[in-house]
Amino acid sequence: MEYVIVTYRSRNISLKVYNYLQRNLKLNCALVSTPRAANVGCGLSVRISQYDAQRLGEQLANIESFAGIFSVRNSGGKTVVVRW
Repeated sequence: MEYVIVTYRSRNISLKVYNYLQRNLKLNCALVSTPRAANVGCGLSVRISQYDAQRLGEQLANIESFAGIFSVRNSGGKTVVVRW
């Protein structure tokens, strides 16, 4: 399974972004633990679809504590994280 996570430097910002995406934009998103392989952020990320990441990437990156957007997939029992 492949998905996209958006990481921030603050848990508070991650929560605010999640709530905004869910309530205002009606996106199917989730709060998830940031994979260790990403090695950035506060440990809490917003999981969104690749389509939504492409569509909203610039908006998501304009938040002050933005740390990165990553593609995440499981391959052979390992989590592979690639910066977008």
